[in-house]
Amino acid sequence: MPFLDIYLPDAVPGYPCVSSPRFKTTIQLNASGNERRNQEWEHPLHRFVLPEALARTTDVINDLKKHWLITAGPYYSFPWRDPLDKASIDHVPNAIDEEIDISELDQEIGTGDGYTDSFQLVKRYSRGGNNYDRTIHLPVLSSVLIADNGALVSESDYTVSRPDGIVTFDTPPLAGHILTAGFLFDVEVRFESDDQLETLVRTWQAGGFADLTLVEVRPC
Repeated sequence: MPFLDIYLPDAVPGYPCVSSPRFKTTIQLNASGNERRNQEWEHPLHRFVLPEALARTTDVINDLKKHWLITAGPYYSFPWRDPLDKASIDHVPNAIDEEIDISELDQEIGTGDGYTDSFQLVKRYSRGGNNYDRTIHLPVLSSVLIADNGALVSESDYTVSRPDGIVTFDTPPLAGHILTAGFLFDVEVRFESDDQLETLVRTWQAGGFADLTLVEVRPC
């Protein structure tokens, strides 16, 4: 589906927001009360509800309308920087990008074999010995740091794709070398529905309070 690599206007507030990853789970309850649960999605999709004060000013409405027209409402997706989770490490909510101390050692992205030259950026979430790996499709290119066996790799020795989040080395890393990365990243989202802007404008004219919902989409 079509993607435009343009951000929402700065006038549109992104924090405090509700950022919630949602799975799709089918739950069947039999006569004995036992459950059968089926996880239909391997990876969740996030839903972002922006602050209710969104529609207070004319500037916000005007800037939002321009973005809405460019994206044809919910047709085109675009990048969103989640203020609660936007880096290769845990951080304070709504932290300024420059204040997040990312490192080239934050996340392991693969092991060299002497032949493979491309590796996917990922972020690992761990709890009690269990791990979940999130594929990073929209890295902030200027923020990416890469290390080979703990040594920082020069930016001239690799490229990073956006979208996709693939790190491609000019020379395949040596066998057994651990590859790590640090980065900021965005999420691909769209407006929730075709009538969302109408609802915002009506609310703004009536009382000046409304919220805006963005939904994550899976990259094709």
